[in-house]
Amino acid sequence: MRLLAHIVLAATLAFSAPALAFEIKPYDAAQVQTAIASGKPVVVHVFAPWCLQCRAQENILKRLSAAGTYDNMAFFRVNYDQQKDAVKALDVPRSTLIAFKGGKETGRMSWGVSEDSVVKVLATAE
Repeated sequence: MRLLAHIVLAATLAFSAPALAFEIKPYDAAQVQTAIASGKPVVVHVFAPWCLQCRAQENILKRLSAAGTYDNMAFFRVNYDQQKDAVKALDVPRSTLIAFKGGKETGRMSWGVSEDSVVKVLATAE
């Protein structure tokens, strides 16, 4: 009976834990500007689903999210194909990460696909 109770408890904890520690929200200019103006760390990821570099960056962000290191940051994703106005306003190519803190841009990286390159940008907003 105790074994069954432990199995049920373990299963409950496993399924109640969040899959990701931080959530990457769809880009909304007003929400992003509000988040940046708050002074808190913000990261914008310019992403196209067909872009190999974008997918590599996405996988790195998923791994980092699971580790819980950047839970204090707000993450937003620009859809490169559908949000051309945001892409133009940010003046970026696809596969770009932009970090903000204290109301200003602190780091930017395009095309980087190593965890180190992503972490360097995120570190500028910590």
